[in-house]
Amino acid sequence: MDINACLNDEVPEDYRGMDRFEARKKIVDHIESLGLLEKIEDHTHMVPYGDRSGVVIEPFLTDQWFADAATLAQPAIRAVESGRTKFVPSKWTNTYYDWMRNIQPWCISRQLWWGHRIPAWFGPDGMIFVEESEEEALAAANAHYGEEVSLTQDEDVLDTWFSSALWPFSTLGWPDKTPELEKHYQTDVLITAFDIIFFWVARMMMMGLHFMDDEPPFHTVYIHALVRDEHGAKMSKSKGNVVDPLDLVDKYGADALRFFLSASAAQGRDVRLSEQRVEGYRNFTTKLWNAARFCEMNECRVPDGFDAFSVKDPTNRWIVGEVAKCEAAVREALEGKRDGYRFNDASNAIYSFTWNVFCDWYLELAKIPFQGEDESAKAETRATAAWFLIRF
Repeated sequence: MDINACLNDEVPEDYRGMDRFEARKKIVDHIESLGLLEKIEDHTHMVPYGDRSGVVIEPFLTDQWFADAATLAQPAIRAVESGRTKFVPSKWTNTYYDWMRNIQPWCISRQLWWGHRIPAWFGPDGMIFVEESEEEALAAANAHYGEEVSLTQDEDVLDTWFSSALWPFSTLGWPDKTPELEKHYQTDVLITAFDIIFFWVARMMMMGLHFMDDEPPFHTVYIHALVRDEHGAKMSKSKGNVVDPLDLVDKYGADALRFFLSASAAQGRDVRLSEQRVEGYRNFTTKLWNAARFCEMNECRVPDGFDAFSVKDPTNRWIVGEVAKCEAAVREALEGKRDGYRFNDASNAIYSFTWNVFCDWYLELAKIPFQGEDESAKAETRATAAWFLIRF
């Protein structure tokens, strides 16, 4: 329905199509010409402005579409209460409950140029026909009126979060029962930020449970930290404090940036994007590269049938044990009974072991057999060093 056409029916013809500010001046002039204007005085009041456009924001009442979110929310609440879906860190469960237990009707219509068009058609007398397709709407309208009529589709589109809420199953071929949908739904772990727990996570929960036979779209929601600037402020284009990751990649390398983010992703704490720390992890990746280059120069290879846990040399037996300890620490950080998903602990375990144990100690000790005459010890050390590099 063309909302402007409806409004124009209630607007005097002389003012239709005018800019609001010009229309107000014309109204004042008209009142004054009729001798009805007593006085004009300034009145200070709060008027919101767009932070980017600087344009005055004023209410403009229009007809909207709403979804009964309170009904949709109940299965989504029960899914978390029963443990079928859990939040990591668990403290975010309360944020989810607070939103869902106090939910309001959901306005699902938007006045945008793109998006899923609202599947509602209006008949000649304003009768609404909501169907999956225009053909079905026309059939319903013809049956209602007893004759063929023309319909006009609502010009609004669905709220972006409404469309996004369909993602876990609509990308797999839904509403058709495709092999992909059968195999991949339920999905696995959703990784997202806390600021869209309600806007996206909750909506996907509601839609998934409603359309997919009461099965939630994922078993775990991992809430990662927000990446802020080095002073802890949220990045914003309007503030001008956005750091382009591509600039950091060009300067320090993608591996350094990835490892920095992983090592900084402590649960419950946002990441301050410090260029100096990214540079520090560039040094770490350089250290690892030099270690690999050293091993390559010394012809380190893993021969067929090599069993690292059967090595004889004390130094090699020691490093194999240290590797096992590091692997256990990483596995505990990622999969442990304490929440898990502690990427910072896993990354720091790898960092500490690689730099302080393997590079600073083992490679220095490995120089002894590499420069010695014992070919058996040399071959075993070559194989052990290569085994570590491949494993990590």
